[in-house]
Amino acid sequence: MASSATERRSEGFPGQRLVIIPPEIVASCSRQPVTRDLCLTHIGAFVAAGSHYVERKRGTAQHILIGCVSGHGECRIGGGDWRVGPGDLLFLPPGEAHRYFAKPSSPWTIFWVHFRGLRAADHLAVLGVSADQPKLAVNSPAVLTEAFEDIFRHTTHGYSEGAMVAMSTAFARLLGLVRVHPRVRGTRGSGAGDRLLAVLGMMRDQLERPWTLEELAASASLSVPHFTQRCRAQTGLPPMALLIRLRLQRAMDLLQQGSHNVAEAGRAVGYEDPFYFSRLFRKHMGMPPSSCRNGP
Repeated sequence: MASSATERRSEGFPGQRLVIIPPEIVASCSRQPVTRDLCLTHIGAFVAAGSHYVERKRGTAQHILIGCVSGHGECRIGGGDWRVGPGDLLFLPPGEAHRYFAKPSSPWTIFWVHFRGLRAADHLAVLGVSADQPKLAVNSPAVLTEAFEDIFRHTTHGYSEGAMVAMSTAFARLLGLVRVHPRVRGTRGSGAGDRLLAVLGMMRDQLERPWTLEELAASASLSVPHFTQRCRAQTGLPPMALLIRLRLQRAMDLLQQGSHNVAEAGRAVGYEDPFYFSRLFRKHMGMPPSSCRNGP
């Protein structure tokens, strides 16, 4: 069951990220190449939001994608109930009544995107999304996290035509990755795959730790080449590149929340030298870390 009515809320969680594209920008995008085909209208993320609850009796004017990174939740749509866990994605169609909520005993961390466009239905058809099958899954939540962060970082650039095109194409990439990294329905992996996911989870939980490739591979009981190959297949990145990306994403979160300055954010994810951290951040994120303070 969902949490009690006094606890339910649709937003207002610590560390939340929420961006609503101004309606006049969305209207302009509907007349421009690329963005008229696929355009974002809302984007956001909640972390461990145990009291999250949303009910819309008339649905929304846009398609909605909800991606679960960790924890669990449930959704009712079209008379059916769907359980959601790590690596799962829910696609909610426009105009369809729905209700979704986190499981208080296992609060979910999710991101979501509202989108529209002339080709939105085509993207969903390619994925095999339908009223009878609104849920898909990838073989690693890290795939979702990396792709979402690639979309979200463009919100820091404002709502210029270039920024909106970048968001649209980054979102199209996320949808493409769902096809590249599907999880076989009814399975959660086994053997070496389970060990790999456990190690990747351990790495994400201890980003400040000075991990080595050899240590990570040994923790998964795999050789370095085998571990590297499996990591790339699961996440699209080799292990150490993934570690850098996860560290910088976490540092960006801390900076945007305003809880850390640049040096503190760097130390929180394992970089003691603030100058090295700043150079690395600019190289990979396309901006200096100082520009992320208290934003977007």
